[in-house]
Amino acid sequence: MELLRFRFHSVKTALLFFLILPAGRVALGTETDQFTTPRVALYDIGPELSRKVVEIIEADRTGREPEQILFEWVGRNVFASRIVKWVKGIRMAEAPVRFRPGLFSSIYRTTLSPVPASFLIDAPTVRVHGYYVGTDKIDHFFQQGHGYAVLAEKYKAGGASEAGAIAAVVAHGVKQEHKYFGTLTSGVYSNGDLAANYAGMKFYQNLRHTIRIGESVRAPLFERTAEGWRLRAGVDRDRLLEPFLSNHLDESLNPSRYRFSRKSIRSTIRHRCEQWAQFYSDRIGLVAPAEKSFATKWFGEEYGQWLPAKEEVSIATECGGVAGKR
Repeated sequence: MELLRFRFHSVKTALLFFLILPAGRVALGTETDQFTTPRVALYDIGPELSRKVVEIIEADRTGREPEQILFEWVGRNVFASRIVKWVKGIRMAEAPVRFRPGLFSSIYRTTLSPVPASFLIDAPTVRVHGYYVGTDKIDHFFQQGHGYAVLAEKYKAGGASEAGAIAAVVAHGVKQEHKYFGTLTSGVYSNGDLAANYAGMKFYQNLRHTIRIGESVRAPLFERTAEGWRLRAGVDRDRLLEPFLSNHLDESLNPSRYRFSRKSIRSTIRHRCEQWAQFYSDRIGLVAPAEKSFATKWFGEEYGQWLPAKEEVSIATECGGVAGKR
């Protein structure tokens, strides 16, 4: 009976999903896998990506605000934004740029999901300013991050305080992650996705406004000139995005909540512990149960992290003494 209910739910969800997909208002449940690691460190595309963002904004001559310029260029494609397509086109002779395990080599190889075959469309891992993230996080940063920023302004225009507006935006993002951006399509509630949304919001806000990240107060990144928007003096165009990125976006360090197939995912992670520990030797000190993790908040701010202890599947729960290795 449980199996029948699951199949009915999957078919029902799939039909609904494909009916609303053409409207462009739902993101496909693409997933990434940082538990399965590359053999060698990836080339860091952070400087290239940062410079590209500056180039997009500074090339515009319409007089629009920089957040509008950037978001319009990025686009609304629900499978992969224009900027992710650009990232996937980067080639470097020095080292590999992307890593994507095959479906049957990933932690999702025997995973069930509400939408059939949702894991056939996945996001490769890239290295951006030292952090390993799925390309889906780049989409979340630039697409949902913009949506967060716009919604925050809407709430403030309606009378909400800054804190109240941000709390409402986070609640909205959590609701989305429980639905078409996560659990309803792939069965995965991704804390990394929510961190990317939040970080992206901060980035868009910082384009023209002063913001705070932890103890750091950051002046606006761009200023209006007679020639259009230009990077402010003293801002390094090679490192524009760096302050907004962190290990929060890495799903092996900020694990997701899996609704289905937890037993299967546990097993595959356990077979990767040694390789993961070797690859992430400089970050092993960050491994901790989710409730005690650095990732419970984004530099002291709530962003929607949620992972019940009894349901956690992570390096901390599956790899025993890994956290004790330095």
